[in-house]
Amino acid sequence: MSEKPNRREQKVGFRRLAGLTAVALVIVWLTARCTLRCPPHKTAVLPPPAAAGASLEDTFRKLPATGSGEARITLLDHNGEAWIERWRLVTEARHRLEISYFLLKQDVFGVAFLGALARKAQQGLRIRILLDAMGTTMSRSLTGNDYLDTLVRTPNVSVKMYRPLRFRYLEAFLTLNPAAVVASDHDKILLVDGVRSLIGGRNIAIEYFSDLDAGPGAFRDVDVLMYGTDIGAALHRIFETQFQDGEARPVHREKVDLVASSDELDLAFRIMDAWLRGETLPEELVTGIRQRRLPWLEELDAAPHLRGVLARAPPAPVTAPVRLLDSWTRLSADDDPITRGLSRLVEGAREEIFIQSPYLVLSREAADLLTRAARRGVRIIILTNGPKSSDNPLSQALFLEQWPELLARVPNLRLFVAADTHNLHGKLAAIDHRVGLIGTYNLDPLSMALNSELIAAVWSERFVERLTELPRGLISQGFPATSEYRIARDPAGQPLRDECGSVIAARGPEQQRDAEQWNTIQRYRKLLRGIGKVTGFGPLF
Repeated sequence: MSEKPNRREQKVGFRRLAGLTAVALVIVWLTARCTLRCPPHKTAVLPPPAAAGASLEDTFRKLPATGSGEARITLLDHNGEAWIERWRLVTEARHRLEISYFLLKQDVFGVAFLGALARKAQQGLRIRILLDAMGTTMSRSLTGNDYLDTLVRTPNVSVKMYRPLRFRYLEAFLTLNPAAVVASDHDKILLVDGVRSLIGGRNIAIEYFSDLDAGPGAFRDVDVLMYGTDIGAALHRIFETQFQDGEARPVHREKVDLVASSDELDLAFRIMDAWLRGETLPEELVTGIRQRRLPWLEELDAAPHLRGVLARAPPAPVTAPVRLLDSWTRLSADDDPITRGLSRLVEGAREEIFIQSPYLVLSREAADLLTRAARRGVRIIILTNGPKSSDNPLSQALFLEQWPELLARVPNLRLFVAADTHNLHGKLAAIDHRVGLIGTYNLDPLSMALNSELIAAVWSERFVERLTELPRGLISQGFPATSEYRIARDPAGQPLRDECGSVIAARGPEQQRDAEQWNTIQRYRKLLRGIGKVTGFGPLF
């Protein structure tokens, strides 16, 4: 058997490549700005605050929503629940499926998902799939795959790729705007028969559905399952707009199909379905998988929490008003309803702002927004990734350069980071215990200025309590689950700075160092400081 890179080697290799690419883009962008004095294509400028004196409920009802309505909402904050509800949605669909994902990997979850879609298409359902070109490239192993081509060849299936890479590179070259390379469709939508839907932070890959107790690679994430005609109609419009956009290009069949993968799609579907039903795995399936030297049996063995779970009842829903905030990719649209809506909710907060974001890299305007809220007496709690849990060393380097200044500027802010190895991937927020926010939007420049993003805003104290239960629980556990970062202050509570004017950290990431990851982060920090000396950029963008 030929030797192949193992999963960890592939991940490490990709992360290094992604990090080097990101650094190169930053350098090219800064060089273009300094040399040509041309402004960036788009900046994350926050809108003016909401009308003075407006209640939070009034602010919620006037959010710049793409659609709204009452819906039955089920929170999916456990990985096993998130996979089984996706499986139910697809296998129980009757008429049509509309699907948009950033990442769809070729492990047993991704291939079984495609196999289920192929089966539904063969039953006559109309299926449309939109995948982001950057995410699809990231999803593949070094050897690539043929599964997507097999699905394209299936009747009733249409597949499009959003912003193929060759067009991105050409646009970046012609406009001298490196952001054109990375601007992506970051939405995650699964819409069934126009009524039942699932959105949130999870992509389709093993790390999003693995049990946290099974190993360090499992992610912590959160989705929401919704049932409602108005919300379904709004999600259909959102999907349709992106699917029919000129930057979404059809995926065509290969002229010569050298490898037929239809049998493997069917194998993956049948083995996953049997596992979820708790049935004995048919010998012919096991033999077929082993003959092809596929890792699916080992991947299922590592997911005992999914054995027989189809027999369990779904979690109980909450009925509440929902408003959908949708921002297109900012290279092709000027408006940004999500940033506008979030800023108005922050301005309307009077008690507490609770935020969980995988990446925390704020603009000066965003920091000022939080500062104004804190000065009104609003408690602000933020939970994000630390050096051991983050999957993005460059983003973590930016965060580590920024956090002391953020704590110095924002009174009442308490900043917590995940201290273990489980990536904190869920994007959520709660305002005054009444408005819950869940979706794809990170507090970083990509979400705030470039990517297509989607958020559901929910007016329900009961839903907010459920939404924040797990992250608050993580915070209450303390180290080694989470750690609170603090800065040095004088007896009057004012931030202390060193001779260079930098805020002095009292407690930071020192307890959470993973040698390899930490060394990479430190290299990025040195590079960022060098760029800052040349350009005059500070910790806040």
